[in-house]
Amino acid sequence: MKLASPTRPASLAPRLSASLLPVPRALKPGARLLLILQLSAIGCDASSDSAGQTGGAGAGSGSGGSPTAGTGPVAGAGALGGAPSTAGAVGLGGMAGGGTTGTSAGSTAAGAGGFAGSAVAGGASAGMAGAAGGGGTAGSNTDPGDAKAAAMVLDSFSLIKPCNDNVTGCCCNEDPKYENQHIIKMFGGNPNVTYNVKLRIAGVSERYWYTGGTVDPVSKLFYTGGLPTVNGPPPGTTPRPSACKIQPPKTDGPPNNFALGFTLPPEVNPSDGCFNGFNIFAMTVSAPKKSYYLNYTQEFDGSDRQPHSCYTNDYTVTIPIQGQAQLDFYVIDGDHHQVANYGTQMVPNLKTKQPYHGNFWEFSVVDVTAASPQ
Repeated sequence: MKLASPTRPASLAPRLSASLLPVPRALKPGARLLLILQLSAIGCDASSDSAGQTGGAGAGSGSGGSPTAGTGPVAGAGALGGAPSTAGAVGLGGMAGGGTTGTSAGSTAAGAGGFAGSAVAGGASAGMAGAAGGGGTAGSNTDPGDAKAAAMVLDSFSLIKPCNDNVTGCCCNEDPKYENQHIIKMFGGNPNVTYNVKLRIAGVSERYWYTGGTVDPVSKLFYTGGLPTVNGPPPGTTPRPSACKIQPPKTDGPPNNFALGFTLPPEVNPSDGCFNGFNIFAMTVSAPKKSYYLNYTQEFDGSDRQPHSCYTNDYTVTIPIQGQAQLDFYVIDGDHHQVANYGTQMVPNLKTKQPYHGNFWEFSVVDVTAASPQ
């Protein structure tokens, strides 16, 4: 009896003909089984006849924040049959590997599934397709160097209010260009990360009353939330109608009555619209949304407002700022003059040239750490 011979490549013909010898009928049943197994083994030497082999897992690894999941390998092909009752083993599809987590934020790609093994007549069933791999998860950007770089827009940034003449008594007339200001800065960094920014805030300036928020217990100057007020002194809220000197958008009365030049947001505009003419230095952060004031005081002149005084200020605070947040700075005065520092009050280790003829504040970035991603 001769085994049926399927079509094979010419290069395999010698080996195949040797494997298709007739089986003598005189052999014992056990010997015939052994010969069939040997012939089957000879046929397995050719790669096109081999039973499907189990595919290894595809490897995937995240790199530099854009991890790509592994691609599943091709499943082995089904075996050509030896004897009609002998089927090739099933080829297993490769399992696609999942990408590992990247170290910086980035996109991920899912692995492709393995290809199914094909069956040849009289042989194995088709190999199982590999499962699609899951993409690697994007990591957060928490590199310390990148974190500090995100806050560099604040480093050495100054709010300045120069005098435009010599001091007369306690005060000087202000340069109209700097009297009332709205300045916008954009924080850097990853928009999915909130940064804890430690700032040194220092300068020489008047102080103001604020209410409805919280004062920093260390500096007793940095004020979070709340609004400017002419009522006080804080934390009291005694009405002081005589101190309602400025009502933006109008500033001081004739002959110097002119518009403020920008719209005050609700975060820094008191409900009664009253300002008493002392300098307000405010900062708002768009995310997480918060307002801050630099120059809080509880001092009282015994009449209806804070004293006509200029102070030396130097403190550090830490505030949260989300990557790509908008920072708005407001300087509000309105009566066209300010208490001067007489050229004697200075703060060391600042870039603002001193003694400064007027009021100023300067920011220095001390440290930045990235909190958990949003």
